[in-house]
Amino acid sequence: MKKLIAAVLTCVALNAHAEFTKYFEDDELVAYLDRSSITRSGNEARMWAIDDYRKSQNDIPGKKPHLSTKTYWIFDCAKRMSDILVSLYFSGTMAQGEEVHAGATDQRSWDKVETDSVGDLMFRVACAAPVKFGARAGQ
Repeated sequence: MKKLIAAVLTCVALNAHAEFTKYFEDDELVAYLDRSSITRSGNEARMWAIDDYRKSQNDIPGKKPHLSTKTYWIFDCAKRMSDILVSLYFSGTMAQGEEVHAGATDQRSWDKVETDSVGDLMFRVACAAPVKFGARAGQ
């Protein structure tokens, strides 16, 4: 687990100059994705996204409120499944300010990507990226 968190934090540092594009907006949040972070290998795609909340979120017991989350997603393009590898919670918008919480897992907990959902928007972008033959996922 510690190795996974360290590897992801390295990815965060390398992803500091990412260009996030708005792909969804409603009364609760504005959601962005980073097309430049998409990696594809076989049926697997990975991508960074940010959710900016309109109101401060207090949904993590014992942690400070947060205004944004930066998440590293994994998609199974063949099975229409998704999971979150890493979630980073920030006091400011656009993953800025103090990091108030971080979570990562090496255990997959796949969720079905529902057609015409917000997750489907990300899924379609990530899975449309070209596959890099000979590359391992996440590279």
